[in-house]
Amino acid sequence: MNDGSAGPGDRPAVTTVLLNYNAPPETLRRCLDSLERQTYPNHHVLLVDNASAGEMVAGIEKEHRGVEVLKLDRNYGFSGGINRGVAAATGKYVFLLNFDTVVEPECVAAMVGVAEEDENIAGVAPKIMLASHPHVFDSIGTALGDDAGAFNQGIGQPDIGQYDVSERVFGSCFGATLLRREAFAEAAVGPLDESYFMYFEDFDWCYRANLLGYSFRTAPAAVVHHEHSASVRDRDYEYKYRLIERHLLRTVVKNYQRRQMVKIPVRRLRTHLVNGLDFRSGRAAVSWKIVGGFLADFPRLLPRRWQVQRRRRAGDLDILKFSYGEQPHFDPTTYSPIYNLDTLIAAYRRLYVVSGDERALEIWRALEGLNGSKLRFEQQLLRQRLEEVLRGQPEHVIEFAARIGAQP
Repeated sequence: MNDGSAGPGDRPAVTTVLLNYNAPPETLRRCLDSLERQTYPNHHVLLVDNASAGEMVAGIEKEHRGVEVLKLDRNYGFSGGINRGVAAATGKYVFLLNFDTVVEPECVAAMVGVAEEDENIAGVAPKIMLASHPHVFDSIGTALGDDAGAFNQGIGQPDIGQYDVSERVFGSCFGATLLRREAFAEAAVGPLDESYFMYFEDFDWCYRANLLGYSFRTAPAAVVHHEHSASVRDRDYEYKYRLIERHLLRTVVKNYQRRQMVKIPVRRLRTHLVNGLDFRSGRAAVSWKIVGGFLADFPRLLPRRWQVQRRRRAGDLDILKFSYGEQPHFDPTTYSPIYNLDTLIAAYRRLYVVSGDERALEIWRALEGLNGSKLRFEQQLLRQRLEEVLRGQPEHVIEFAARIGAQP
């Protein structure tokens, strides 16, 4: 492995840390094939295997001889696997990557180009597209909404160029992101919190990075295709929901300033208690697990909170402003975009703000007018007006609009 910070053409070294756990062989091969096609010259791949079953990894080693494999003795989860991969990596940057991705050839080069603009940048978020909907965003950075609700920026929106400018964001999705390796040192942000077996560990890390004064930016020229939640689709959604809610509360207690650290858990726990007492809610059992988990976690979180807060350099509002105005447009239970006027309005509003394009402004206003009228419930009229408003727009936008109102 290259152990220097620079190499061919004095370009900083990048190690892709590809985490694997029982990946379908063809899925993993597609990912590795795409990494071999990277144009960036100083790039190495480290496959971190979380004790997968069978001999699949041995076969991968024979097929991809340029890939280094780190075989772990057990499944350490996402956080533990990534931490061990980063510890084994060298060079200036690590590219964290899920196995259920395909990476466009210029991806690493584009991310490094953004990261090199400022040494204060801890991470760079690529443009991640849904593999099942190639023209729809999965993520271009991450955001935190009200009550610490976390989501991928742009998720569910059709890509019309509205995110085609490098901008500062709250954080990046660790399913695919370039990070400064030195930020994982204890004296800096530190490693991922391994009490988060999976989910929300990236939001926790990004929050800690922000409050220490680091920043995150997007690299829209770096494109990744992702099979959203492919590794957990065989599980009941309640499993994912429980982990996200429990880890959200952990993140708030550790990282938020005192006022919000009290208010957010109180509001969220109140909702879970109401659900727990109402068996018609459909979430009674999982709500009690979330409440019980939080009460068990809380005493252990206070020392960690002190360690984080004593190093704080930025306030919560300075961190959360980089999520302002963003909303998710994606159904996490069906893993599909939400096909409605609000989604298109968000896309065209942002395109106008970013580009100043008068046609985007015209479409945005027309969609707002349509959305504010009860006539939008007249399916035939809605379809006719959308065809008129969106005339000349990309085919994938026309196809997106055709599904508005068609959902039950």
